[in-house]
Amino acid sequence: MTEKPQEQPEEGSSSKPPLADQIKAKMDEYELDRHLNDLATTLEHAVRTGMTKAGEFAHEHKGDFERLIDKAATAVDRRTDGKHADKIQQVRGSLERGVDKIAEQRDDGTPGEQGGSDVPPSNG
Repeated sequence: MTEKPQEQPEEGSSSKPPLADQIKAKMDEYELDRHLNDLATTLEHAVRTGMTKAGEFAHEHKGDFERLIDKAATAVDRRTDGKHADKIQQVRGSLERGVDKIAEQRDDGTPGEQGGSDVPPSNG
């Protein structure tokens, strides 16, 4: 019979802590939670800034959007000989409401409104 060498530890009997504990220790060491919270705050601020800028753009160019939508609706209506006029009007209304909704996201200088604060909210 052949015996196992004594130097090899048996499976599952390791002097190292479990992998989950090792990962948790590294997360704590590198302050991963704090870094993720900082990243989330930065991203939230960037999204709010982007929405504000998109809102300003939509507000400033609302007439251009309306003319473009009107031109597209007229062209589609002409090519379909008016067969889908009701659907075209539904889509047109939806697009105009969408532009209005985006335009509402602009910073109108009112404190406490959607885009009125430069300070990102706290996560805690």
